[in-house]
Amino acid sequence: MDDLSGTSSTLGSLTDHQVRSIAQQIDATGIFCMKSFLSELGLAKARQFVNAKLDQREHKTVSLARDEMSGSGLDELAHSEQFKNFCARLYSIGFHHSAPEVEFYQILRCLTGRSAMEHSLMFHYDSYLITFLIPIEIPTEGPRGDFLIIPNTRGVRSTYAMNLVDKALVDNKLTQWLLRTLRLRDPKWMRRVHLSPGNLYIFWGYCSIHTNEPVDEHAVRATALFHYVDPHAESRLKRSLRGGGNH
Repeated sequence: MDDLSGTSSTLGSLTDHQVRSIAQQIDATGIFCMKSFLSELGLAKARQFVNAKLDQREHKTVSLARDEMSGSGLDELAHSEQFKNFCARLYSIGFHHSAPEVEFYQILRCLTGRSAMEHSLMFHYDSYLITFLIPIEIPTEGPRGDFLIIPNTRGVRSTYAMNLVDKALVDNKLTQWLLRTLRLRDPKWMRRVHLSPGNLYIFWGYCSIHTNEPVDEHAVRATALFHYVDPHAESRLKRSLRGGGNH
C-alpha cells in the first residue's frame, strides 16, 4: 500500500475541520484536488498495468471492473482503511448522514483509438454520491480529454423515480447537443479541469453533470474511478428495472 500512495496514509489523520473544508470547497467550486496522491512508484505500477491491458486488447478503449484490477495497486487502495475512513468522514460531513457499510464501485477507464470518441462528451449524472477520480495516463498533446463539470445542479432525490427523471432530462439528444454546443463558448458555469496523473479529484458525482472532452486517438487517457454510496441502492424500482444490478 505504501508503494501505491504517498498521501493515503495521512488521510486518516485529517481533522474534521480539514475534511469539512474539502466538502465546502466541493460545494462552492464543484471539485477538490489533492495533488500527488499517488507516489511515483504507485503511479508507475498503475501505468504498467494499463499498458499491459491495452496490449491485450489491441489498444482499443476498455473499461475494467473491480475484479479485473488485481496487480494494478488500485485494488489495494480500495481496501485501505485510511482511504475508506476518509471517504466515510467526507460523506458524513458532506451529506449529513452516517456513512453506510458499502464497497466502492470501481472502474478503470482507458480511452484510446477511434472508439475513444464514442466515450467522450456524454454528459451525465453518476448513480453514486461521491466520485473519486485518479488520472493514470493523460495525453500531453492534441485533444487530452479535459474533465468538464457543471457543479451541483441537483440535490439527492428522495426516490429512484425522481432520479430517473433527472437522468432522462440530461440523457437525450437535444440536451446533449445543447451542452456540447455551449461548451464551445466556455461558459463560466461549466468548469474545465486539466487532469494531472497521480492527483486525486473529488466531486459530488450524483449531484453534478459531467463528462470528458475528446481524446487524441493515438494517445491514452486512463482514469481510475471510485464511486461511493448509491442513495437508491435499496430501491425496489431500481432492482426490478436492473435485475439487482448496482449501477
